[in-house]
Parts: sequence; structure tokens; C-alpha cells
Amino acid sequence: METIYILGSGTIGFALAANLAHAGREVIAARTSRDDIPKTTIPVVVGMAENQIKASIETISLSKLSHLEGILVITAKSYANESIAAQLRGKTADSPIILLQNGVGVEKPFLNAGFSQVYRCVLYATSQAASENEFRFRPITASPIGIIHGDEAGLNHCVSALHTDRFPFRAEADIQREVWKKAIINAVFNSICPLLEVDNGIFVRDEQVRELAIDVVQECVMLVEKLKIDLTQAEIMEQLLVISKRSDGQLISTLQDIQAGRQTEIDSLNLEIARIAASMQVEVPKTELLGKMILAKSQKTIRPIHE
Repeated sequence: METIYILGSGTIGFALAANLAHAGREVIAARTSRDDIPKTTIPVVVGMAENQIKASIETISLSKLSHLEGILVITAKSYANESIAAQLRGKTADSPIILLQNGVGVEKPFLNAGFSQVYRCVLYATSQAASENEFRFRPITASPIGIIHGDEAGLNHCVSALHTDRFPFRAEADIQREVWKKAIINAVFNSICPLLEVDNGIFVRDEQVRELAIDVVQECVMLVEKLKIDLTQAEIMEQLLVISKRSDGQLISTLQDIQAGRQTEIDSLNLEIARIAASMQVEVPKTELLGKMILAKSQKTIRPIHE
């Protein structure tokens, strides 16, 4: 049976690992930021109240794995990609790499390292730790996976390997459009919610906050028009409000990271969008300011990493 390696054992990584194990797939969760984790098996509980599953997940430090043959799913935060790509050199030849991460351009370290199969997944699910090994996971809709470097056969194989009824995936031909749509949505959720210290449902509940979200989306739509990506403000806001409603009461990952003293992914979201906008002479002042405020807020709380 083909092994699926989940690199980055956080709230999404463990939720995915548990769903795959529950469906009978062979899964190993590899910790990417620590090298002192021996090979062990831990019990994981995933789901909401009456719809929970339990699975035993084999875990180990990535540094202790000398060879990886199977499917590699990167769920670690995008700021770790340079380090992960470097660690994977020599450990795998042509195994497909699926980046299940937020942000724009997060695939660059793996392309620069010469990996032959690189796919992007745009995540439409939320997960929040209830305790050390228990996670409140909720899918929003099927998460699209598309080709960055590879072929259609490889893409379909990856989708089939990862898809379960509880954590669904689908193949997507125009993945860059999906990447940018979700990046804009994330630029809203991952800046406004942490700054206000509120849950994801705020955009449905509060008109004033929703207006701020619209301002950010309007700025970003001006940029994607320059990039020749077919996205509209109405489409993005519709998706944003669906996510807000379906994840009401849950905390966005950036707020969870700030509360836990961890580094955030804001550099791949608002700040990367701002850099791209500047290079194309497009102004995105609110998007950039919100990103800078998150960066400042997170830097006051960062503690040493213990994944």
C-alpha cells in the first residue's frame, strides 16, 4: 500500500492524517520543526461532537526519515518551505509533493529545488485544537488540487489518494485562479479576525466589519485584473460569506498562531500580495496595512517553536 506522508503535524495535518487512516490508508505524520521525535503512535480524535472519528497515527521527525517513497503532503506553515525543501533533497526522487497551504507563490522553494511533481491544494476546511490530540475539524467544501509541475495522470492519482468523504478533494484545471481567490479571502480572514480577536463568523454578523472586508477585496480584485485572472468582487465576497457562516465560532489559523506564540503565514498572504501589487504599480493600502499590523502583533508573541 502506498504511504502518504503528512509533513507538518498541526491542526490540519493531524485532521487529514486521521481521516486518511480511518479510511484505511497508510499514513505517517512527520514533524518538520523538531528532530527529537522518535517513531511513535498517538491516538487522534477528529470531528465535531456527534460526528467524531478516532485513529492511531504513526509519527516521527522528518529528520529521522532517510527515504520517503509515496505521496508527500505539506501542511506545515509556508514560511517553513525553504527548510522542508532542503530536508527533502536526497530523501525522495520523484514522489509527488502536494502543498496544502495558504498564500501566493508558496511552491517556489520546491520548484527551485528541482522536484518533478509539485501540486497545489487550496484548502476549504477549518480545524482547531480542542486538546493536545483532539481537533474540531469541519470541511467547507471539496478542496481543489491542481498542477504546478506535473501531469494530469499524477494529479488524478493524488486526488484519489487523498479524497475521503469526511475530507473531500477534487481536481482543478485552473488552480491559479483558485489560489488567488482563496489568497484574497485569507487576506481578509487572517488579518481582520486576529486584529479584532474574533471568530470567523464576524463577517456575517457585523456589517461594519463586512464593509472592511469588501474594501480589501476591491483592492485585490484590481490586482488580479492586471494579472489577467478572471475573478470578481461579487464571486469572492459570496465565497467569503459562505466560509464565514459555515465556520461561525471557529478561530482562523493566524489567530490560533498568535495566541500560541507561533509565527504566522501573513508574509505569504497580505504582504506577498502587496509586494506583487507594488511590482505592477497597483495600490493595495488597506491590504498591506492589515498585514503589517498582523506582523507587528505576532512578533510580540512569538515563542520558540514546539510543533
